[in-house]
Amino acid sequence: MTKISAAKGGPVLVGAVFAALAFRLFHLTAQYAVNIFFWDQWDFDDATLFEHHSLWQIFRFQHGPHRQGLGGLLAALVDPWFRWNSRSEAFVATALVVLAGLCMLYLKYRLFGPLTWTDVAIPMIVFTPAPWEAIWTTVNFAHGTLPVLLIVLYCLAWTWRNERAKYALITVLNFVTLYTGFGLFIGLLTPVLLLVRYREGRKSYVLACLAVSIVSLASFFAAYKNNDASGCDSLFSASPVDYFRFVCLMFATPFGIRGTDIFSTVAGFAVLAAVAAIAAVSWKRVLTGGNGVVTAVLSTYSIIFCVACALGRTCTGLDDAHASRYGNYRQLVVLCLFFAVLALRPRRLVWRAALPVLLIPSLFMTAKDSHDMLELYVTKSGWRACYLAGNSIEECDDRDQPIYPDPAKTHMQEKLDYLRATRQNLFVDSAGK
Repeated sequence: MTKISAAKGGPVLVGAVFAALAFRLFHLTAQYAVNIFFWDQWDFDDATLFEHHSLWQIFRFQHGPHRQGLGGLLAALVDPWFRWNSRSEAFVATALVVLAGLCMLYLKYRLFGPLTWTDVAIPMIVFTPAPWEAIWTTVNFAHGTLPVLLIVLYCLAWTWRNERAKYALITVLNFVTLYTGFGLFIGLLTPVLLLVRYREGRKSYVLACLAVSIVSLASFFAAYKNNDASGCDSLFSASPVDYFRFVCLMFATPFGIRGTDIFSTVAGFAVLAAVAAIAAVSWKRVLTGGNGVVTAVLSTYSIIFCVACALGRTCTGLDDAHASRYGNYRQLVVLCLFFAVLALRPRRLVWRAALPVLLIPSLFMTAKDSHDMLELYVTKSGWRACYLAGNSIEECDDRDQPIYPDPAKTHMQEKLDYLRATRQNLFVDSAGK
């Protein structure tokens, strides 16, 4: 009877924590989301709203260094139903986070069996408020929320038992993931993994999937433009030490460590070293025909992503290592660590319980995040009220701070006129947020 109660207690506790933290995230979304496009939304919504593009063009639309992919198609499908209301977009983004969390729980079940109380780590990983910028400030389904969901689904596909369905699903998920935001780095891993499987003696259809994955990666770079979006003069404009520190700080952030001092750097380096060790062990297992694909994918993706961010953003300052817009991607670092701990033999309780304890600081809002969230809410809601009152873009920029750095460059006045004529976005309901 005691064992049965304990078995039931784990899922109940995990479910309760999951529901409570998800509710909190939805509450924060309701509190801070404002119905007006902000910053990059005035640019990447050219793909789906302000210009006429086919579905394929939307899928391949490039914004910065990545493409819109499935994020653009989702926006084109869903947003017209609520007339491009930015608050509704924020709730859809939050729902994607919840869906990713459910998939992470299922992935844990597929890999390690039924839920136990230490699996509260997963909702703690997913529902940290750290990625607030991508969820309700500048919502882009293709940047953060949807790519993480796709990467988790990609990992789930590798656990499938039916060989034909498994490799077909992996090939499809690889294609849509590499085209969606910074999921693009998955496109570098899939050909290697499929090649390993083919060399292990898998059937010819794996070779076909390998060929498709290579073509998919090549297609991504067709007509690709080098838009790093950072404004830096060069990828190598900072010192090597700063690049290294930037990477380390990115690995420290998921644990609520947000400084740029030596302690934060050392803490991040410890996490980076652990993830690198997991990658080495996992790839050794994969290459010798053993299990380890999921941790190999999560660890390698995390390292590549953080290194790419360092190359593109170190010149803007070390504080950018903690940028909220990368918060969703950094969740995969902690998920990788958690799965690696669960794979240890023997599974010592102290190791499994350590991660939830270490994640507690990440559940609290930092003073800087709270200040930035409130400031952006005031700016967006004030600008919206100002423009709806009949003032010009310039007048509202002067009164409430700009909601886009160069209105003329993005043809903001024409876009506002279009939104007014079609009663979309901030003109949907002048009485609402």
